[in-house]
Amino acid sequence: MSDIKFSRVWAMPNSNTFEVPPIADFVKRYLRESKVSIDPFARNNGWATYTNDLNPNTSAQYHMEAGDFLNYLATLGVEADLFVLDPPYSARQLKECYDDIGRKMLTTDAMTGAIRKNWRNAALKVLTKDAVALNFGWSTVGFGKKNGFEIEEIMLVCHGSDHCDTICAAERRITRQDSMFDSG
Repeated sequence: MSDIKFSRVWAMPNSNTFEVPPIADFVKRYLRESKVSIDPFARNNGWATYTNDLNPNTSAQYHMEAGDFLNYLATLGVEADLFVLDPPYSARQLKECYDDIGRKMLTTDAMTGAIRKNWRNAALKVLTKDAVALNFGWSTVGFGKKNGFEIEEIMLVCHGSDHCDTICAAERRITRQDSMFDSG
């Protein structure tokens, strides 16, 4: 395992994650290295090559459920080297984001672990062998070792008072070469 770069910074909170200056810098640094990027929860942020948001009142290119969007990109043959995952962090935030557009939250929507697993599985179909995944939320759970990813950077953004920190994690997909001495 490689060394993980770790930092902690302070910044005012913003419901638009990428308008928080240190988080914007974090994303832009990885975007500069990227050729094709995907953001399934872009809202009005157009930084990625392919942007999506379920809310049709945003400037995203597509307005689909995140899993459907990722599966659609796979049918197009899209291969991305950067995946940006910044969904609503909790069931409460999901409700706040999507009730306004007439999509009532279902019981299954509150099962964020299962939902994130579905997004990861769909994203794996479009990510290159050396892709980077940026995950934003309240944990560092991302793609994980079982999917061939290793965390290379974690940045905690403290917002002060009673606000939860935003955890920014960058994972890189590691392509392992089988040894010529391995059996099977």
